[in-house]
Amino acid sequence: MFRDHNIWEPAVAALIQNRLGMGLTYQAGRAPVFSFDLMHGATGLLHALVTADSFLATGAVEYALLVAGDTHPCTDRGVADFPYSAGAAALLLGRSAAAGGFGRLHTCETPGAVDPIAWVDLGAAGAGGRHAVCVRAGGQDPVDLAVAVVRSCVDEQGLDGGDFAEGQALLLAPSHLSGFRTRLANTLAIPARSVIGFDPAIGVPYTAAPVHAYLNALNVGLLDTARTVIFLAADSASAASLAHHPRPAAPTRRTLLTAGTNEQH
Repeated sequence: MFRDHNIWEPAVAALIQNRLGMGLTYQAGRAPVFSFDLMHGATGLLHALVTADSFLATGAVEYALLVAGDTHPCTDRGVADFPYSAGAAALLLGRSAAAGGFGRLHTCETPGAVDPIAWVDLGAAGAGGRHAVCVRAGGQDPVDLAVAVVRSCVDEQGLDGGDFAEGQALLLAPSHLSGFRTRLANTLAIPARSVIGFDPAIGVPYTAAPVHAYLNALNVGLLDTARTVIFLAADSASAASLAHHPRPAAPTRRTLLTAGTNEQH
């Protein structure tokens, strides 16, 4: 949502692909690299996971590289009234028999008209519109939206509080809002220790937050015993959740979350 110089065209994904030098020429017998933007606020990465999985399921695509990140459009790293830290994260998806894959995406949106989360006031910005953005403070508490999608996901997976208490299930709930994870755990009746956010040392991520939460859980060893990892993303307008199974319940060939990195630039 928050891009360098408010870039809309060309797609930021195409610019990243060009910087990486990936598949820039078409060659006989080689599958071309297809890149495109997918934006859906805080939940964009989870929608991208499902989109990538649909490509991988065909067998024609071996890997999908998902990149998420945000910055103030002026690209300064410390704008006083900008609520998010400049940063990015990436994860690589592939097909493997050593993983259980992803479940169905569960979504929930605020009913009725929703005020924009971010916009450019062209009248005030004038010729500097490419370097300006307004961000709405406050808005609807995302806990209710988050609870709705997590409950739907947990019910479909057949999980209960015992699975979370024993470390077999883990909820990744990246939010910078004070008390968000505690209220979420209390409402869902699961232990607070099973609800994991991102490491505060990285600042306040937005679209890349689910990857940072995954890496935080990985770094502290919480993924060692988890058989189900629930991804959650939410803001004041929408929420999304889906389950990831690091190990398969039975031999199968499904999608694997293989790697994740984060960079503070």
